[in-house]
Amino acid sequence: MTPSPSLAQSLHFWARNASNESALLQASLRLGLFDALPVDGAAEPVSLESLARTLGASPRGLRSLLELLVCMGLAVQEGQDAGRRFALARTTAGFLRDAAFTARLQAELPWWAPMGLLDEAVKRGEPVEHGGQRWDVLGHYRALFLDAPGAGASPEAEDFFDRFARSAARTQLLVTAGRLGLLELLATAPRTMPELGAATYLTTAGLRVVVEVLARLGITREEGGAWGLSPEARQLLEGKALAYLVRSLSVSAQYWEALGRLDETVRHEHFVLDLKDPEVSRRFYADNSNQITAVFASHFQLSRRAATTLAQARPLEGAAVLDIGTGSGVWGAAFARATPTTHVTYFDQAVVLEQVRRNTESLKVADRARFWPGDLFTQDFGAAAFDVIILPQVLNVLRPEALPGIFSRVARALRPDGVLLIAEYVLDERRDGPLDHLYFGLRRFMTNEGDLLSASEYGRLLADVGLTSTVCIPLPTQEMILASRPGVALPTRLAPADSVPRQESARRA
Repeated sequence: MTPSPSLAQSLHFWARNASNESALLQASLRLGLFDALPVDGAAEPVSLESLARTLGASPRGLRSLLELLVCMGLAVQEGQDAGRRFALARTTAGFLRDAAFTARLQAELPWWAPMGLLDEAVKRGEPVEHGGQRWDVLGHYRALFLDAPGAGASPEAEDFFDRFARSAARTQLLVTAGRLGLLELLATAPRTMPELGAATYLTTAGLRVVVEVLARLGITREEGGAWGLSPEARQLLEGKALAYLVRSLSVSAQYWEALGRLDETVRHEHFVLDLKDPEVSRRFYADNSNQITAVFASHFQLSRRAATTLAQARPLEGAAVLDIGTGSGVWGAAFARATPTTHVTYFDQAVVLEQVRRNTESLKVADRARFWPGDLFTQDFGAAAFDVIILPQVLNVLRPEALPGIFSRVARALRPDGVLLIAEYVLDERRDGPLDHLYFGLRRFMTNEGDLLSASEYGRLLADVGLTSTVCIPLPTQEMILASRPGVALPTRLAPADSVPRQESARRA
């Protein structure tokens, strides 16, 4: 039996991927993907291209769904690369071929957009208007989480329903509780329901649903008529952790409408949240930069460990480093702190570089910093100008067909003995995991951005521009690919955590 996740693991999932999970399953049902897949062992598996033709869908979008379904064990995959074929897992087929169960799933489909109005429902304490109808959102939350369950189907079917209907509802509940200040209020001291109402100006009916569902999730607890955070939640959300959770939920909330219309995007590549639109991109990445800055200290330890790893094979004294798509500046700053003579150029949109300037000043490396605003998709980075070039979580915003172009520009900008460092979510060779990586890739597809690749896929693209030596080293939350021309020494394993020099903390950044 798989052990139940801890509250910490659950909060992480609810904040990042729970709404992705529901959207994946609901889009698959809407598209007819479950019906189009043959049952494993009963018929021959089918290719991605065949499924795309049958469903009239984008092959790339359909692949984003299928890879996740395989990783979750709901579908199976045979073969690799262009020879991959897919089928529906027998257990999945067992409950999805049941008419009563699929009718129950279908009944949940219209609720996505109304659940996005939970804030309004809590404030009003009554049904809300959407699409010319009134929707009892609070009543729907009671039915999903608080009412006594009826006679259920198999445990596998009930688990599927939970993922299908409740995963996104959990995310939206936390978004609302954070946005209305309720989580912060519950964290300060236990309060009765009237006291909560007086402090928030929210209706008792709305408040009661929220705090009672939060209790079902293990986040709140009632004692003597007063509501507060549960002991475990209080321990998890002490200090700055609560503010970070609320910020991460606000980022996830930006995807809500796009996730609810994921089937449209997979079918027509109609991007509801189109980050290729300059204004949408500017707003989104400015907010994203603030979010990354909120966890600067933990990311800084990771990037410093990567810098220490590279320094063991290639000295960084006097090195010229280019940090492309710098975000918060955390990767470039780690290299700047590696030696007092390393100079770093931070490249990104001008609005992002405003925060990077503040971070480099906090870390006292601004005197060795250059800020270079520009467009990742077109910028010429010069010729043989840099010893180290970093691509920190930026390749996933590029379509695969654009990667040869940026790799060519980067290789040209590297000195002969230079090293390219790619920090990315790198998929398994079968492209069926890790799960968090695949959910990240799904978001990249539906926002009209890029894709995730395996280590060998990166290796082939890098070899085409002369960077024929590559290694892939796992990091605690992602992977690091190092690439160079032949003859340049590259490390093959991550430096131990205790090998990172102990210097002043990055907490102020």
